[in-house]
Amino acid sequence: MIRSLIIAGAVSLALAGATYAADLPNQKGPPVYTPPPPAFSWTGFYVGVNAGYGGDPFHFDAFGPGGFLGGSNISSSGFLGGGEAGFNYQFAGSGVAGGDLVLGGEADFEGGTVSGSQTLAPPLVTTTGPVTNRLDWLGTARARLGLAFGNVLPYITGGFAYGHETVSQSGPGAGALTNWSIGSTPTGWTAGGGIEYAFAHNLSVKAEYLYVDLSRTNGLTPGDAPGFFHTTHPTLNVVRAGLDWKFDWIAPGTPVVPKY
Repeated sequence: MIRSLIIAGAVSLALAGATYAADLPNQKGPPVYTPPPPAFSWTGFYVGVNAGYGGDPFHFDAFGPGGFLGGSNISSSGFLGGGEAGFNYQFAGSGVAGGDLVLGGEADFEGGTVSGSQTLAPPLVTTTGPVTNRLDWLGTARARLGLAFGNVLPYITGGFAYGHETVSQSGPGAGALTNWSIGSTPTGWTAGGGIEYAFAHNLSVKAEYLYVDLSRTNGLTPGDAPGFFHTTHPTLNVVRAGLDWKFDWIAPGTPVVPKY
């Protein structure tokens, strides 16, 4: 009997303690709200590097007092590589074709080995010999228009282009008629497009195509009689890849954090 009373008392005390503990105020604070990270934005300044391949004929034409004497297309190709800098602004929520409109501008400068050579004969040149056209360097300043689908940005681009070309002939002997070099800095335009993919918050890779058309320039081959001259007209198809680093100097808006 006594043993039963002791057991019953212990059970009653345990139940009373549990009830009292349940009535105590909760010492835990409110749940901590972790805001989602801000959506990726293309807005910001960026710098990068690029490398690729370029090629297309250099158009070489000769003229005399009576007009056009003849011409030739000197095939050219080679490596191009350099750097770029630009700025993008993303119109968040613009909802164009399911994406956000992105406007920007980019300038680049690169050196290369784009060149071509062909043996020419009078009347295109004074004496028969190989003529070489070489694009020493190339630069562009372009606008960019794209549609952002998250971290993927297809775009079109176009603007101003400039470069430096060297036309030279290396023939037999040491005379100025067969060994000469003429340099010029033609300007023109460029247009193309590409696609860029951001694989990290600040890093993106891109693939791009550009068509470059530089203006026709006049030159006087050493030994030409009065009224004789040649012109060159470099054009270029450029396919290249690039890597860009974006600076968050203009950061997207911070999400609103609810307070408890």
